[in-house]
Amino acid sequence: MVSNRKTFNLFSISEARNVIFGIATLWIGLFHCDNLTLATFTDNQFLIDAFKFFRGSGNIGVDMFLFLSGIGLYFSFKKDSNLLHFWKKRLMRVLPTALFIAMFYFSFRYVNGRYESGWKTYLRRVSFLYFFEKGERVFWFISLILVLYLLFPVFYKVIEKYRLVGMLGLVAVTVGLTFLLRQFAPTFYGYWEIALCRVPTFIIGIWAGKFVLEKKEINRNWLWLFLIIVIGMSTLMYFYTPIMQSLVKGYNKSMEAMWIWFYRYTGAVIGIFLVILDSFVCTSLRHKGRCNLLRNFFEFVGMYSLEYYMIFLNVNHYLERIYEVQPKHEFMLYLGSFFVSLALCVVVRKLCDFFMNYMQRKPKNLAELKAARKAAKLAKKAK
Repeated sequence: MVSNRKTFNLFSISEARNVIFGIATLWIGLFHCDNLTLATFTDNQFLIDAFKFFRGSGNIGVDMFLFLSGIGLYFSFKKDSNLLHFWKKRLMRVLPTALFIAMFYFSFRYVNGRYESGWKTYLRRVSFLYFFEKGERVFWFISLILVLYLLFPVFYKVIEKYRLVGMLGLVAVTVGLTFLLRQFAPTFYGYWEIALCRVPTFIIGIWAGKFVLEKKEINRNWLWLFLIIVIGMSTLMYFYTPIMQSLVKGYNKSMEAMWIWFYRYTGAVIGIFLVILDSFVCTSLRHKGRCNLLRNFFEFVGMYSLEYYMIFLNVNHYLERIYEVQPKHEFMLYLGSFFVSLALCVVVRKLCDFFMNYMQRKPKNLAELKAARKAAKLAKKAK
């Protein structure tokens, strides 16, 4: 929604939500294709390095996803603030699909002897608790988002009451807890930093939800500032090591924690501004023929973002390991994994929807079962 030539309506973020989900999801998938390079297609070192940097920055897609999730949950809670309804709706959107894929994946790994045996360990993995216990990152994002769903009402209440101060306070608390955890419990920090450093992005998304819902308009000149910030921070990220070596005497790998914090929090800022910029581009090109086709493609992927995230990463790694793919064939592997994953996403979604619909129709006790049978007999006689 772009109201006039001088302003940009933030509700465009909501309108382009699935499109941006698709872009972020594909970027995350690209990030996990460690061996994908342009060296097979060109000798231009600048292009090779630029693509490597773009691929290596795909983790920012997680921040884009969490920012949008915060906005979406704000919308949902505004419509119905009943906690049980809210949690049920959120969990039913994620858990059936996540559990189905996790059960299949971990069962397959156990059968092939790639994990230690034991039902307790298996159940902790399938229930996404193993990330918190051992820092296992197979489906770490599912573990994080489930916790954020539970904490959302607390974040919402604080932000609704104190607005900007509340948001900044929550961000300060989460950042502070991350630093304290590294200082006093480095083992658990190593397990959880990938998730903890992303919580501020989610909190900022909740705070921004009010402005998006109220269709607040901002001057378009702010978009140029956002673009400059994205380019500037990306440049700092790209040249981080040489800059630190020139500023900090003896900078080396032992100071890697500095890089992780810089990378996570800089990526959060870049991700937030990319969501705004992408929404502007999406709404501006909405009625452009070929651009509309591209928009529809990203929107389709965005509809299956959860399934694609869980399926693609493992399909790609599995095929790469099984076929011992050479670097020159990595691009074909990526395309193959992409199409296979999309097909599996559709199948998994249909199976989970069928199961949930069946469970909702299924009588829950003997009295309901007898009533259902009686109703079926009466309907048969009526025919």
